[in-house]
Amino acid sequence: MSHPGLPERIGPYRVVDRLGEGGMGTVYAGTDATGRKVAIKVIRREFAADGRYRARFEAEVAAAQRVRPFCTAPVLDADPAADPPYLVTEFVNGPSLDAAVAKDGPLRGADLEAVAVGIATALTAIHDAGVVHRDLKPANVLLSTFGPRVIDFGIARSLDGTRLTATGGIVGTPAFMAPEQLDGRGATPASDVFAWGATVAFAARGGPCFGGNSLPAVIHQIMSGDPDLSGLDGMLLGAVRAALAKDPERRPSAQSLLDGLISGDVRHQPTQAPAAHPSTPAPAPRLAAGEAAALVENQYRQAAQAGDPSAMRSLAMLLTGQGRTAEAESWNRYADAIAARPAAHRQPAAYHGYPTQPPHARQYPAAPGKPPVNSLAIYAVSMGAVGLITCGLPSIPAIIAGHMAWVRVRRSGERGMGLAVTGIALGWIMVAFWALVAFGWSLPDET
Repeated sequence: MSHPGLPERIGPYRVVDRLGEGGMGTVYAGTDATGRKVAIKVIRREFAADGRYRARFEAEVAAAQRVRPFCTAPVLDADPAADPPYLVTEFVNGPSLDAAVAKDGPLRGADLEAVAVGIATALTAIHDAGVVHRDLKPANVLLSTFGPRVIDFGIARSLDGTRLTATGGIVGTPAFMAPEQLDGRGATPASDVFAWGATVAFAARGGPCFGGNSLPAVIHQIMSGDPDLSGLDGMLLGAVRAALAKDPERRPSAQSLLDGLISGDVRHQPTQAPAAHPSTPAPAPRLAAGEAAALVENQYRQAAQAGDPSAMRSLAMLLTGQGRTAEAESWNRYADAIAARPAAHRQPAAYHGYPTQPPHARQYPAAPGKPPVNSLAIYAVSMGAVGLITCGLPSIPAIIAGHMAWVRVRRSGERGMGLAVTGIALGWIMVAFWALVAFGWSLPDET
């Protein structure tokens, strides 16, 4: 069956459906040569040409291949050198934890404990491979017929590697992120343990344990508030409470969590970092509500300046709420321009792959609130001025370039509409001048 808008093939795999989209790319369902169903994660086209993103994807593949396959979706194939790069994993047939909770309500009893143990088992395997997941959340836990599976290493990184972030801003889902991730100290295995606690609490109560009606409010709760652990009791309540400690050094390791859940005695053994790596960062000071809002704005501003359109829109919403509508509108225009750019260069339906970034496509500069000036508009006004001074033919290209700049400025949100109009006007002034000269030249002389 044909699905509109889907690529026909990605590498040797036939694409049959689109599963979802994240910050780094799109996930498709496909089949291999034997008919086995697989999941194919493809990096975003606008990121593929960026060396930082490609390096991050290569690190992701190497990290994922080191993780033992139980309780995760094992990596079957990958091509970091493809255009764009892709990663193929085993297809896990089952709903996500958040979808299951939304449909059937909170988990109870043995079902809840099975999910808690399964996620802790997966984290133990992930950490044993020297990897930090960094975005553990209910959407990344699939409930297969063989038990929970932790997926999506799209923002995982090697413990012994350089931190490679997609945008330099918030990487992850704030409601399930540890305090040290939110204030910029970085993620460690203890951060995944915190996310485990928040995820298990979500499954038990049917919603996030750190609530709030805005992102700053959620972050303030994580940094300074107490979690809502309703729905938990007994041994599991103690385990989740220990995992959600503000101080990462006070949280148990994933292995300690797993041992305690199996034996029924969770010991609050602090997470120990590997000897070759720096110790876990110190606890963060408690934040006031205003400081939390400033932290969110700073994170999204860094991400927006790095070219992330979703961060641009999030920053625009924050600025609008603060009454800074002019700057918010500028960031919205930025995001619209980036979102519209790939559509202008879409390949025909018969194309069996992904196009590379157009040769003339360029990244916007990082200056906030001021889009770049269109180069054709500058050329148009320059040629118009030269034509006016020399009374020459440069007026013709000024008119042509001015009209092209007019169209591009309206489509992309760049600056330069006034320059384009000025170039067109100067060009037509000279055309009118030479038309009058030609008309006067054609008149008969009077005797």
